[in-house]
Amino acid sequence: MKKQTITNSPRGTIEFAKGFANGLRPGAVLCLEGQLGSGKTTFIKGLAEGLGLKHPEQVKSPTFVLMHIYKAKTPLYHFDCYRLNSLEELENIGFQDFVNDPGAISCVEWAEKASGLLPATVRHIRFEILDASKRRITVF
Repeated sequence: MKKQTITNSPRGTIEFAKGFANGLRPGAVLCLEGQLGSGKTTFIKGLAEGLGLKHPEQVKSPTFVLMHIYKAKTPLYHFDCYRLNSLEELENIGFQDFVNDPGAISCVEWAEKASGLLPATVRHIRFEILDASKRRITVF
């Protein structure tokens, strides 16, 4: 099943993600796909807010550290594989333990680089830039 929405601003993407968070259960793994600047981290900020993170402004892209953990009501693991050079880097930080944690939600940006380590039951979310502030978000 595929669901699409168009957002007209970063705030719109955050609001969509907050609503999306309501339908998630612990153990969910979201694979976020889309070019740089397409709204993946903005979506995660809204998701974290929807999951009860008290300070969603702390959500930043973990591009240089591979991962951030946000202590919301349901813990949120945020991975960014953009600069990943090998699957071994993910294995070294216990990636599979995190994405298989039944009590947390995992978001993986640039997930295609981690495909060999992802569980079978992931949801894909594609982000497309339509113009300077408009995004198409497709959930698979």
